[in-house]
Amino acid sequence: MRYKSISIILLILYSFSTLPIAHAQEVVYLVRHAEQVLDAEDPPLTEAGQQRAKTWASILRDADLKVIYTSKKRRTMQTGQPIAETLNAPMETMSRKDVQGLVDRVRKEHANDAVLIISHTRTLPKLVKAFGSSGDGTINRDDYDNLFVIVPKEGGAVTMLRLRY
Repeated sequence: MRYKSISIILLILYSFSTLPIAHAQEVVYLVRHAEQVLDAEDPPLTEAGQQRAKTWASILRDADLKVIYTSKKRRTMQTGQPIAETLNAPMETMSRKDVQGLVDRVRKEHANDAVLIISHTRTLPKLVKAFGSSGDGTINRDDYDNLFVIVPKEGGAVTMLRLRY
């Protein structure tokens, strides 16, 4: 069942990557950091979180990511590390408070690229909106399995797909 879910997700991701796009961005993937230790100021990932990060790397391996953006928090960087290593993609850090700055940077520096942003519970809905989606990016604090796929379309509209793993 697990491999079937991964196969379905990869098929959907591939189909989005082949769409003709006449807007600024090819595709933006958004995920929340993986499971974290709860009793720490800048918590690291738990063992389950480390496994989830490796699974994200497997799911996204054919996404042709050009860059991975994380916040400056350890949990986002640790989530991104196995993905960056598997896909041979650079990681960049940005302040999680500067949502519009991140969106502007992605649009300017990666206009025709596939980009992954690893963020936080309260930042994800802001990113979804800032990229132009009318969809809801709200997730629960104990929810680590969302993958938002944002694909711009001609005329400024976007398509947002919300998947779970």
